[in-house]
Amino acid sequence: MASMLLSRFISRIGECSKTWVWVGSALASFAIGANPSIADLVSPYGGETAPNFVELSVQPDHVRVILEVDLNDYPLFVIPDDGSGTSLAERTGRNLRIWADEEELTSTTNTIDVRPRISRQTATSAQYRPRPRSENVVYVDMEFPFAGKPERIKFIPPLSSDGIPLASLGVVAEHMGVPVTDYRYLSQAETILPDWDDPWFSKFENPNLTRHHKSPMMSFLAMEPRVVRHEIILRLKDYETWADLDFGDADRLTTDDVTRIKSGVSDFFKTKNPLAVDGKPMKPETVQVSRIKVGAEGLRVLPDEAEANRKTMLLGVVLSYPVATLPNRVDLAWELFPDGLDVIPITLSDPAGAVPSQIYATDPVVSWNNHLKTWTNPKTEPVVVKVAGVAQVPSFAFGLGFLCLICAFFSFQRANGQRLILLGLTGAFGAAAIVTYSLKIPSTAPEPDEIATRQIVEGLVTNIATTMLEVRDDNAVAAMEPYVEAINRDKVQAEMRRGLSVTLPSGAMARVEAISNLNVERFAPGEDRNQHQVLAKWTARVSGGHWGHLHRQAVSYRGLLDVSRHGDHWMLDDLTIIRAKTEG
Repeated sequence: MASMLLSRFISRIGECSKTWVWVGSALASFAIGANPSIADLVSPYGGETAPNFVELSVQPDHVRVILEVDLNDYPLFVIPDDGSGTSLAERTGRNLRIWADEEELTSTTNTIDVRPRISRQTATSAQYRPRPRSENVVYVDMEFPFAGKPERIKFIPPLSSDGIPLASLGVVAEHMGVPVTDYRYLSQAETILPDWDDPWFSKFENPNLTRHHKSPMMSFLAMEPRVVRHEIILRLKDYETWADLDFGDADRLTTDDVTRIKSGVSDFFKTKNPLAVDGKPMKPETVQVSRIKVGAEGLRVLPDEAEANRKTMLLGVVLSYPVATLPNRVDLAWELFPDGLDVIPITLSDPAGAVPSQIYATDPVVSWNNHLKTWTNPKTEPVVVKVAGVAQVPSFAFGLGFLCLICAFFSFQRANGQRLILLGLTGAFGAAAIVTYSLKIPSTAPEPDEIATRQIVEGLVTNIATTMLEVRDDNAVAAMEPYVEAINRDKVQAEMRRGLSVTLPSGAMARVEAISNLNVERFAPGEDRNQHQVLAKWTARVSGGHWGHLHRQAVSYRGLLDVSRHGDHWMLDDLTIIRAKTEG
């Protein structure tokens, strides 16, 4: 087995010419001895950016270790050759030691290879720039068997004789499929305390090695301009204590099982944890249930078809309570406490930000009061932009006026009889010119300048963003009244939903925080002198939260807007979104 691993390892290395240089330098460095002074001081966060990384998975009878070693740090992860003939492959990763209670575990190497580095990305990655590191890594898959159910499992990274870490090593740990930590650093000996009855409560002694979602049940109450949203994370294991699902001893669930669970959870939460807005009891208008997974990368929604483990399955519930505007007070009476849990963490959020709190079994009511002083309720407004046209004398009236002037000129050069005739014609032509001009005074179609054009489009796009806050279709149609005529509202609303909606993984809609980079490419006359077609581009910064995670992104749009002028008011007659592209 060892010879096979070694031959594969060397063969894989030989495929990359650069790696031959690395092998020589690595072995030379290792022969001289690694200098512990090269270790870096690192932040306890952002472990996904580390040059080296280890995944620790505690299973019922062994610990599985996936180790990725940066090519430049490879000598630091190889134990010295003791002359016993142990191969280089077998000595790789052996200075990462694991103890179960008082016994040091012996490892078995399943795979060792050179392969591309696994990409690990989180929101933290944007704050911590990765250090210079090799594109390829030495990948090592090891197992550390143990007997029984140890109370303590200690992980010791490669350390110097003084206890200084030899290399920067990121880490993520789980116990029987349940995450125990987010991305962290393993820079000293760390001990996990496994809970064999309920792995959700397994934890490290070091409180810095933890995960974001610690509680098996969490609540998030969001107050938004048009909706109060109550989101809940819970385990299937706890839900089964409140509802008989009749799954027997099954550990794996089918797609039909998952569908039945989601339907039952939806009906269950419709009548639980009653909520009141400004003293009025409310019922959720919609209840959405999703399968979710919490891990180092954050929280993500799983498809119903994904493999479902009954013991580790998590559910996310979203209850929506539409409101006309931001309430003055919201009261939530919590009713559900899993066995052994007397405190439920809750996060209260509003346009000013989020505040963590707790719900106690002895005091299960939590309240939010509106203390916002500068917040204003977003409303759509008429788009009023004054545009001046250039008055133009009709050609026929101009001709009559010209004849009037000619007759007047010659009347002063003729005798009395002819003068009277010419003066009469002068008066007739003059009167005709005046009457013609007064009956019809056409002007050039008002053409807004660059500033006015931007004001028109910006006003319409801002109104569209405000309309998109509405969660009910009838309210959205009503919000369009100032800037869309009644005959056009249904088709404009349909295009808004189709082309402008940004849906979060939870199913909630992201809202627009700001509009920027507005560029009017074309403002062309339409079929009527008061109609125009606009081709424009703009960027919307949108945001939205679900289950404690705030998502922000920029979306660039390109669209056609048919607009019409009614005096100084500008109306949106039609909308076509040509392109929507997420930036960054």
